Amino acid sequence: MAENPFETDPVLQRAAGYPYDITQTSFTFVDGEAAPFDPALIKGRYPVIGYGSNQSPQRLRQKYGAKHLPIPVQRGRLADHDVVYSAHFSSYGSLPAALRHVEGTVVPVAVNWLDDEQLAAMHETEWDNYHYARLTGISLKLAEGDVLDEAYAYLSFRGHVARDGEPIALAAVVADNRRYSALNQIDALTLMRDRLASGMALADFVHGHIADADLRAARVRQLMDAAVDVQHAAHEVVYQGLE
Repeated sequence: MAENPFETDPVLQRAAGYPYDITQTSFTFVDGEAAPFDPALIKGRYPVIGYGSNQSPQRLRQKYGAKHLPIPVQRGRLADHDVVYSAHFSSYGSLPAALRHVEGTVVPVAVNWLDDEQLAAMHETEWDNYHYARLTGISLKLAEGDVLDEAYAYLSFRGHVARDGEPIALAAVVADNRRYSALNQIDALTLMRDRLASGMALADFVHGHIADADLRAARVRQLMDAAVDVQHAAHEVVYQGLE
């Protein structure tokens, strides 16, 4: 049987693994690991919605390392939203997530409670494809019982990847009353390969936009040209990304 490079090549494993190890329970991210959740730590911090890989201890470790102050990460359910694919490729090859306002859909998310320094570090990993915004008038029910009507989130300004005129949801994030069809990361990358470089081996396609920033930018422009417009809940942009 032929070797599957997405199972043996660490670079491709990272690309295909998005959104990584999403936890089902609240936790405290400390020393690069998930520890029991400590609600006392959230006081004075910003509630920042993680809906893609920012729900994952693995991705938080890539962003913050193992030497950092604790980050409380609280599970929740966000009403009238879904998680879909953004119209861009990450520098590590994945097709990342975007938050979309969708009446009636309820999606599981994480709330990363960040202090000023942690928020600044998070901005550095998101600013080239997302605006940091304060969502208002939302209903975000936290696992421990509280309900937030305001929270912060990174909102894609690239557009949302579409199939048959509708956004494509992330299969790894299982929403209630979902109206969009969903794909896993490999299938989403395959669909993008078929559109942008038909006939190319998928491994070569993904390696291409990881290794070559100019090629990645050109492919992002193609994705944006074919994307559907973003659809966001009421919000105020607090930190402008680089459009």
